[in-house]
Amino acid sequence: MRGILKFVLETQLHLEVTELDTEEKALTYLRETGPRPAMIIYDYNPHAYLLEDFISHLHEGSKDVRIIILIDKVREEGVKLLKPTPQIKLMDEPRIPVDLVEAAKDLFAGSPYQNTTDYCRVDVNFLSILDGINKNLYIKIGDKFIQLFQEDDDTDVVDFKKYIERGVKFLYLKRDTAEWVIEQIQKQITIFLKTNNFRFVLRGSSESAEKKFEQKILRIGNEVHIDQEFQHTVELAIEKIKELVKHNQHVGSLLAQFKSNQTEFAYYTQKINITSLIACTLAKNLEWNSRITIDKLVFASVICDITLAVRPQLIKIRTLHEFNEMRGTLSQEEIRLFLNHPKESADLLKKYFSSAPPETDVLAEQHHEQPDGSGFPFGLKADRISPLSALFIIANDFAYYFLDEEEPHLQDYILRCQTRYDFPNFRKVIKALEKLKRS
Repeated sequence: MRGILKFVLETQLHLEVTELDTEEKALTYLRETGPRPAMIIYDYNPHAYLLEDFISHLHEGSKDVRIIILIDKVREEGVKLLKPTPQIKLMDEPRIPVDLVEAAKDLFAGSPYQNTTDYCRVDVNFLSILDGINKNLYIKIGDKFIQLFQEDDDTDVVDFKKYIERGVKFLYLKRDTAEWVIEQIQKQITIFLKTNNFRFVLRGSSESAEKKFEQKILRIGNEVHIDQEFQHTVELAIEKIKELVKHNQHVGSLLAQFKSNQTEFAYYTQKINITSLIACTLAKNLEWNSRITIDKLVFASVICDITLAVRPQLIKIRTLHEFNEMRGTLSQEEIRLFLNHPKESADLLKKYFSSAPPETDVLAEQHHEQPDGSGFPFGLKADRISPLSALFIIANDFAYYFLDEEEPHLQDYILRCQTRYDFPNFRKVIKALEKLKRS
């Protein structure tokens, strides 16, 4: 967080930021430094043993210094001392970079500290937490700025340690690029605060649609994350689909419309629409049409394949048997993505979609299970698959059938189901399909 704050402050304000990690070091710095600093940002730690000494020194010897304190809870001894000092609550950590800069601008209103230089410096150490800057990057030699990397260079693989060893502490970005980096960081700051070893993913305008989408699904270690912007986009899509399935529209005409507009690139979008429509229609035919049930089915339909959205060749794999037949044609990354996607989609539902009803993640995690135990990731048999999961598995399977067959017919699909899904929990769903045929 210190690196982020330093970069943001130096970009927005015409200041050099010094980092000190203890009150003892800060006291020494203040006592030994000639010119007073213009501002002190103090990350208040109520357990620091020099806490009161440090605060007293600020008030007694640095009256002209602007002070902002980042706090969560102030211990009793510090309340009176801190009362006159501008404070930013750590309880709202995702807003810290923005709130801190705004507070600093207020403190320096009317002063010459607004940064308007063409080039903004960036600490070389800070570059290591960016997932490749892929923008023009400069080094300063004397008064000149020499371009070191171009926009198309893959700086993700650059070893910045060698620049540090040569005594290079800072590289430089054009102002518009630095502002863009700050915007990207702000969108992902919540994930950063939750995750160890997070690297900020910077999304360039020149990147392919596939790469942009893959970057919205952020994988850190064994965890998968999405940022607030993408989360909001997904939630809007879910609301639109919920509105669509709420009305008793003619299913056949909607399916015909989906089929006539079918394209390779839109496979994911069409699959979630068809799965949602069929799942919710089957639930209504079974009189399982509570709002919670419908919400579960729509959320699961949209999220269950989301990590494969730009990889139709992987989404199209229906079963573990099909996967094993083509495994030799897939890369190790594709194998990992496919086998992990039920669990990753379930994790995303639990972490980021609090409006999804409880246990929606179970539907997503089980959408590739089969009642004979041949599915994945758990190889569950029919007696361990809930009735709603059984319904969702069939709705998901129907979406595959409808999109992959040149001339799909419901009766043909029902005949296939009567053999494949002749198990408890699944038979009721087959009967609901019969009702669908008559509607």
